[in-house]
Amino acid sequence: MRKNALKITIGIVFVLLILSAIQLIVQPAVAAAPQLPNNSCADCHRKLIFTSEEQRQFVEIRIKHLESGITCSIVCHEDKLNKSTASSYALWSISTHALFNVTCEKCHGGNPLATAKNEAHSGLSNSSISRANTPEACGKCHGAELEEFKSSLHFKKLESGEEGPAPACITCHQAHSVRVLTASEIEDFCSNCHNRITGIDPAVPKKAETALSSVNELQVGLSKARSAVITAKAAGKDTAEAEADLESARSILRHIPSVWHRFNLTYFDTEVQQGITKTQEAEKALSEGPAATTPEKSPGFEGIMLLAGALAVYFIKRR
Repeated sequence: MRKNALKITIGIVFVLLILSAIQLIVQPAVAAAPQLPNNSCADCHRKLIFTSEEQRQFVEIRIKHLESGITCSIVCHEDKLNKSTASSYALWSISTHALFNVTCEKCHGGNPLATAKNEAHSGLSNSSISRANTPEACGKCHGAELEEFKSSLHFKKLESGEEGPAPACITCHQAHSVRVLTASEIEDFCSNCHNRITGIDPAVPKKAETALSSVNELQVGLSKARSAVITAKAAGKDTAEAEADLESARSILRHIPSVWHRFNLTYFDTEVQQGITKTQEAEKALSEGPAATTPEKSPGFEGIMLLAGALAVYFIKRR
């Protein structure tokens, strides 16, 4: 019995030793993943994030400021940091552009399929992405927004080259951390230029927030009208007129983001209110419209048989 137990133990130990030897042989091969580039700008530039000596120095400076009780804002060092490609890539990676796979070459040019630096950088252009040229550059993808922006006072001032604030696309949406401002952010953001210090209409920020907030009212109206149409259809009502009003309101809502770039708050509010009115008209049409009538059925086989039976009974009684 003891001999059998000893043999089993030796066998288990032997098997474990063999498995360990196989693991040592196989593991390096498994761990060594193939180094294949995915042929995009990110292959080179993402490796630079927070690794440059210059960036590390700024981090150390900030830490020293904090330890000394000196308030420190990234605004002081942001411009210099953003000159590095690494910082630009970090900002882009959390942007709306990154979410929809709009990569570096779409704005900067170059060849994202190349693996050699010189080939990858061929066709790069700084002039196309200069601040004054960003409307045309962004307009290649955002045509409707560009057309609205061209009718704005913002664009006219930018185009004239006059001194003073002349906002371009990147003023609101940023160059690399591209995003869309929400209604709650717009007041503070517009206040950067529209304030009593600069003398540019300080009432604009509050009006802008109110205008954007009214879009929520339009969205709620659309939701209510859509629910009313579904309920009316189930009840057999005619919903054609209501659905036409509902589609008009939807069309206005789809166009609203482009209209905003005109920066004409009166016009913007008029468009939104028109959409809200359309949703109200849709609900009104459903509440006032008559129920769809079910067409009367013409006498069928059952009616004929009933009539024949009645006649048969009549003749039998007469006899």
